[in-house]
Amino acid sequence: MKEKREKEKEGKEKVIAYLRSKLFPWNFIFEDVEDGAIEHFVTYAIQICEGKGIEKRTIPAGEGAVKELITREVKEAVNDYLFDPEDKEMIRMHGKFAVSYPFAFTQCLVHTILYRLGFELSDVVDVKAIGELLGKNIREMKKQELFIRDLISRNEEKAMKMFGKSILDRKVITAGGDYIGSVCGIMFDTETGNVGGLIVNQQKGVGSKKSRISMHDVRLNTYSKNVVLKYSNY
Repeated sequence: MKEKREKEKEGKEKVIAYLRSKLFPWNFIFEDVEDGAIEHFVTYAIQICEGKGIEKRTIPAGEGAVKELITREVKEAVNDYLFDPEDKEMIRMHGKFAVSYPFAFTQCLVHTILYRLGFELSDVVDVKAIGELLGKNIREMKKQELFIRDLISRNEEKAMKMFGKSILDRKVITAGGDYIGSVCGIMFDTETGNVGGLIVNQQKGVGSKKSRISMHDVRLNTYSKNVVLKYSNY
């Protein structure tokens, strides 16, 4: 037990160091992880991108906007992990791959974002320069990218169908941890087909009412089964 706690502490310290590094977020996606963990987290990354409407025409053109998006999404995913790295729900969801979450999931997330926006990693970052700084083999890095992109293409349709089912009945809580209610429906944008918001069966005193929450106000993640709002005073 003591050895396990020490490993968990070392893992958390490593994640914090990576988060503070000037090479963030690219240091996360160049970390060595096992193929099984990548295969496990790919569908979750696709669901996150689907839920947030991350696809072509959803962000301004140019590599700068893509970099900004990737940085924001990786930071959010890592912060979710650091918030409670021993969460029982996380372990139940991901089993033995839970410990690989900070690196395996972020790699899947970054490559899914790039895939859905029509970019490759080399379009937004100098892969050779980053590889040399991190001591990584460029050829192996490219091989990993192709491996993940192939998994994305083979799992995309299935993962998007799973998203709708997986989000229903999830608990909705504020950023401060207060329980609001549970998801009872999904709203779609009629023009784009993207998820526009959630219908929540909101608990009010002894009764309940249905309310609508925009996806812009929601923090989706794979670390918790809860839907977390970005603010506390809902």
